[in-house]
Amino acid sequence: MSALPVNPAELLAAMAAGDQRALDALFRAWSPRVRVFARLQLAGCGLDAHAIADEVTVDVFHDVWRAPMRYDGRVAFGTWLLTLARNKAIDQIRRHGKRQAREEPIDGDGDDQAQFDEANHDPGPQAQHEQHQRRHGILDCLRRLRNPMQRESLTLWAIDDLSVADIARIQQAPAGTIKTRLFHGRLNLRQCLERWLVQEGPA
Repeated sequence: MSALPVNPAELLAAMAAGDQRALDALFRAWSPRVRVFARLQLAGCGLDAHAIADEVTVDVFHDVWRAPMRYDGRVAFGTWLLTLARNKAIDQIRRHGKRQAREEPIDGDGDDQAQFDEANHDPGPQAQHEQHQRRHGILDCLRRLRNPMQRESLTLWAIDDLSVADIARIQQAPAGTIKTRLFHGRLNLRQCLERWLVQEGPA
């Protein structure tokens, strides 16, 4: 049995030929990132973000399996995939009835943190504790951001490492608008992290 390619475009081509293993490989590589992104999308909407984000993730990869060649390579694969996830999350919010955005309490179950670590490949044991604390604080504060567009922009920029141009494509907004959202979002995130560090204290 030949080894599967790791390039997303090659996996999509294999999926178009009916290779289920290619879907499994794509899901393993990309689903943690899609799930974290979807959860942060849904964080302030009064919905069960964990359960619905799992549903969004499954729906995204189901759509990719049904029509893998919809990806035409004009944008980065991650940008295209997160656009699908964003649209699915918006559909879920509309379907369940959009509620007034509010500050969601932090449940502290560590589930998002585990997905974040998996999606970003923690570098090694020596730096694990420090990075865990930092990431936990960032995820907590992202969920607390009241402005959903700032939260989305920061998620795409800080967690998914997308450029302003890629974020502009996903949000269908001018680059200047994205820069403004990132600027104000970073200010709000910094203030939240400062409060979070005071509450947490030294490790």
